[in-house]
Amino acid sequence: MDNNRFLVLEQELLMFDAKKTKNKHGKKTPRRLVKGKSVYSRQQNPALIIAGAGLGWKVFTWAAAQTEGDITVQLAKLEGAKYPNDDEAQYKNKGVWKTGTKRVYQRVTNKIGDEISAKIDLRFKYNGYGVADIDMDLTNSNDAVGWGLKVETKILPNRNNYTSNNGGQNMSMVEVTVNYRFTRTLGSDVIKIKRYRLYGDGTALEG
Repeated sequence: MDNNRFLVLEQELLMFDAKKTKNKHGKKTPRRLVKGKSVYSRQQNPALIIAGAGLGWKVFTWAAAQTEGDITVQLAKLEGAKYPNDDEAQYKNKGVWKTGTKRVYQRVTNKIGDEISAKIDLRFKYNGYGVADIDMDLTNSNDAVGWGLKVETKILPNRNNYTSNNGGQNMSMVEVTVNYRFTRTLGSDVIKIKRYRLYGDGTALEG
């Protein structure tokens, strides 16, 4: 679509918003119309909240929009890269950047055999030294009668350096935690936690 058309449309909306209209009492009141472009952006892209920041990286959290029933999922992402000693100049262009993936999945089954669950794809990049661009996608969720589920994720870059078993070089590590809290109307909550340690050489340890 022509970008100029968006500019014209936005100007028309702003002009429309600025006009005064008469209500049933004959008084002029401003139209309550927000910019169409801003509304479109909020609907398509959930708001990101900065959860943490360091030299060369930022961690964001947001709520997944597409879930079923009594399920809420908070996802996290890391933009940028965590390098050994935060030395981007030394490690950014070393090695070849590759992508690693992990499937995160936890469930509880009710008495009639139906499960409540959520599946998350965890992706990250690595070049032998640094860990970068960690991202998460909710790929599937399933609700069950009598149960609710709240999933919270956290990303925590580790300040320490580690030695790779695949070459002996210095590398960084980032911890990812996915907390599943299953709730029910009768009975205690069920909590299941998945922890991952993502290393600069592509190693992904669980537990």
